[in-house]
Amino acid sequence: MHLGIPSIIRCLWVALALSLPYHAGLARPHAAAAFCEAYPNSPHCAGSVISCSFCHQAVPPALNSFGNCAQQSIRAEGLGFPADANQMRTVLAPIHASDCDQDGFSNLDEISAGSLPALAESIPAADQCEGLRTEDLEQSAYQLCKYDHDYVYKKIWLDFCGEPADYASFKQFKSLESDAKKQALADQLDTCLDSEYWLGKDGVVWELGHYKIRPVGSVKLGEDEGILPIVDYYSDFQLFVYSQIDDNDARDQLLADYTVTRSGGNGQPIRYTAQAPARLLDGQVMQPEKRVGLLTTFWNLGFYLNYTGIARVLVAQAFRAYLGITMAQMQGLNPPPADESLFKDYDSKGVTKPECAVCHSTVDPLTYPFRNYNGLTGTDQVLAGQNASGLSSVDNLGDEQNLTPLSYALPRMEFLNQTYPGIKQMPEAGYIFGKRVENLREWAEVLVNSDQFAANTVNDYWKLLIGQEPLSYQQEEFKQLWQRFKSEHNYRVEKMLHDLILTEAYGVP
Repeated sequence: MHLGIPSIIRCLWVALALSLPYHAGLARPHAAAAFCEAYPNSPHCAGSVISCSFCHQAVPPALNSFGNCAQQSIRAEGLGFPADANQMRTVLAPIHASDCDQDGFSNLDEISAGSLPALAESIPAADQCEGLRTEDLEQSAYQLCKYDHDYVYKKIWLDFCGEPADYASFKQFKSLESDAKKQALADQLDTCLDSEYWLGKDGVVWELGHYKIRPVGSVKLGEDEGILPIVDYYSDFQLFVYSQIDDNDARDQLLADYTVTRSGGNGQPIRYTAQAPARLLDGQVMQPEKRVGLLTTFWNLGFYLNYTGIARVLVAQAFRAYLGITMAQMQGLNPPPADESLFKDYDSKGVTKPECAVCHSTVDPLTYPFRNYNGLTGTDQVLAGQNASGLSSVDNLGDEQNLTPLSYALPRMEFLNQTYPGIKQMPEAGYIFGKRVENLREWAEVLVNSDQFAANTVNDYWKLLIGQEPLSYQQEEFKQLWQRFKSEHNYRVEKMLHDLILTEAYGVP
């Protein structure tokens, strides 16, 4: 199968990035955690994680300007490496007022604003409304530097319906009082959220899923078939869109045990419908009790796990797509407690060497819950005709079980052990965010209930609708938005969007 080539290439790049020399100094796995405990209100830590580039140059352990300042402070104070929040504050407090990157802003100002204290091009963003004269504000068709309902009404039409508001509708809207305008905005948003432009195939939400699903048209099976049809990933898109619309839970994109069908379009109402769990999905037997949303689709397992024994690439993609954490940049390092760690070199890749273990002690335990899930490993040859324990859900499939690989297959490690002696000793229990989980469903539940998942989900729509990452002076508004998405809206995207259109970031021209 040629599908293995992209995954192998990507695996080599990630393996290279995760195996960079990494020695003593500021950069240790607990450095990011200690920093965020010391500065919990920094935008660098609110629903996100800092990377090694905060203190290091492209190739650790070389330090950047801020890292050098911190190292000098450690030496001047006669301290060791800061292992907790108190020690981190002690180390950084003497350089708060310094400007290590010589960009005109103190280190503390940059930490507080969310810009990088080691990069002169990264500075706290200025609110463009500050300093504007009254006469400048009065010369615009909109209420500059104030929330403008008329401006938002037009934006909703363009952003969510994909067309400008017609003159008669806008004229009627302008005649309304302020409170009535607010309700009219909500009503118009609801109308547009049901438009084909927003939720149809190749619509706005569908395309938002591209960087999570990463389609490859050449291998597409079924509708819009490619030149080498292998798998139909439209079911992945349909599940993603379904999780983002109506009153559906966004977490279901990674938790669903069901599939989603699509109907309508071309002028007919678009419908996404959840279907009862099925055993056969896109050419692979998917045991419903082992299905965990987009993590275990045939496309995701085939493309990212493929022929590999340990799901490092798959985990790296999941963290990047659903948490905004790039592990190749050494973000999100949070190894299990040393006395609880299951970390071993199960596939003889040398990952326990000190220069590798600094990353792999986090990465590898993240992969263990994927232990028994199949990509395109050839284990169907081992499994054909078998009814091993745990495989009862494929009973009565007839010849299908001789033609299709199983999604979750206990003999998988026996097959891979021929290539990687000892890999069958790898456990299914693993760790995510330092928390032990016994299986992939528990793993996914920790992920989707995290601040990072909520913040990344909201950030997707923020970038889509506002056009850029939240600026430093918008960070508090952004933080409140994703926190409400989690605590008040119970992960309902459409409720969050009703909040988003009322923000200053969206509504102030």
